[in-house]
Amino acid sequence: MTIKQALACMPHTPDDVFIARFQSSQAMQDDRTIFSVQLSADQFIFRSWIDQFRYAKPKQWQSEFSSQNIAKDSLIIGLAYTPDGTKPEQYQIASFAMLSCQNDRLSISKPVTSFFAWDRNRSSCEYTDGKTIGILDGFIQYDQNDYLKKLQQKYPNCQQLNAAFPKAVVNDTQQNIQQLSGFLHWWNKLLNSFKLWF
Repeated sequence: MTIKQALACMPHTPDDVFIARFQSSQAMQDDRTIFSVQLSADQFIFRSWIDQFRYAKPKQWQSEFSSQNIAKDSLIIGLAYTPDGTKPEQYQIASFAMLSCQNDRLSISKPVTSFFAWDRNRSSCEYTDGKTIGILDGFIQYDQNDYLKKLQQKYPNCQQLNAAFPKAVVNDTQQNIQQLSGFLHWWNKLLNSFKLWF
């Protein structure tokens, strides 16, 4: 365990849980141990409506592990927090796991990397190997089965889950339409300006 990890040893809470579509991961130019992670359709799923005012919306996602072998548009569930109070919109991903839905049943894979988790047996925060503990197991209250039930109630079938977290192609299409609409609006204003001159 590094000094940085020891100082950061605080158990995660359900407020740290997000679901998103993974897009890409790339090492930062100035620090090859930090990876810039691109996500789409990201949502913190256990936060209340009040938390929208308490937490900044993510603008940057980073991790200290490579996830380049994850397929684009994979649905993931993970833990992320803001390590720097002066940059509340920059989120650090502690770890994540694949979130799957088959026959309208949700399941979560093993985490892709180790992370800090609350060990109920020892009543302490431990650096887990990621093999024996699930991504939603390391909270002070309840375990992964409890949170998986909550998710299943929130997204009772695969169609609702996929609608809540659409693939990036849909987002790209909507963004292109918005950009085209903005360009047409600008073009009309320009034409109207020319008409005033003549």
